[in-house]
Amino acid sequence: MTQSTRGSELALISLFLSLVGLGLLPFLLLNPPPMIVVLWQNQLIGIAFTTICILGIIAGVSPSHCRRPSRKKTSQGEHRNQPAQTTDELHPIQKRGHHPTCNPYASHVFSFRKKVYCAGCTGLVTGAVIALIGTALFFFFGVQFIFPEAFFWLGFVFVGIGLLQHPFYRLLRVHQGGVRVIINVLFVVGSFLILSNVIQLTNNILLAVYLLSLICYWIFTRIVMSRRAHRRICTQCGILGCPLSES
Repeated sequence: MTQSTRGSELALISLFLSLVGLGLLPFLLLNPPPMIVVLWQNQLIGIAFTTICILGIIAGVSPSHCRRPSRKKTSQGEHRNQPAQTTDELHPIQKRGHHPTCNPYASHVFSFRKKVYCAGCTGLVTGAVIALIGTALFFFFGVQFIFPEAFFWLGFVFVGIGLLQHPFYRLLRVHQGGVRVIINVLFVVGSFLILSNVIQLTNNILLAVYLLSLICYWIFTRIVMSRRAHRRICTQCGILGCPLSES
């Protein structure tokens, strides 16, 4: 089994488990676990979610890159006696918005004021900033939702769209980076809406711990799905030394 195959299987398994975790939320909302009273529990939940958002912002502003080139296999005997080449010699391509400048990645970036940004990271960072504001208002200042059930389901839909964004892109043939920005904003905001409204409806710390763990797993799933999409692009491209962005 190749590394690419293993990565693809990991992404699909993670997506399946993430959707199962999301699908269990309505049942857990109607049948919450036993109530445990914890001092300052809302503030502790807010601090935990704030930490997740801040780490996400740091990762989005300064994403890591895969420095190993994605190489197409050569035929038997081809280049066997040639000296090793560097990535720049094989494929002297630059990056914009930490993505390769080749055309297949055009929908992964967007331009603003003559600068190019990663659409996915921009959406995640923007969503995290919005979620931080909501977290401060809800968990630390006590602002409540008027219709918590409706906002829970809104967040449910937002997260579902965010988890399934890469299949949607392929199915709908999305070629605009702005769409990716919006969907990733909704993904993060949806996580906040689910967490805050579940707490408002149940005030259950065990359910909050489950949700915080699930949100971390959703983020992991989003990362591996993104890597799977990038790997597919570079495999189909087949240019030697093409760098694979891992945002």
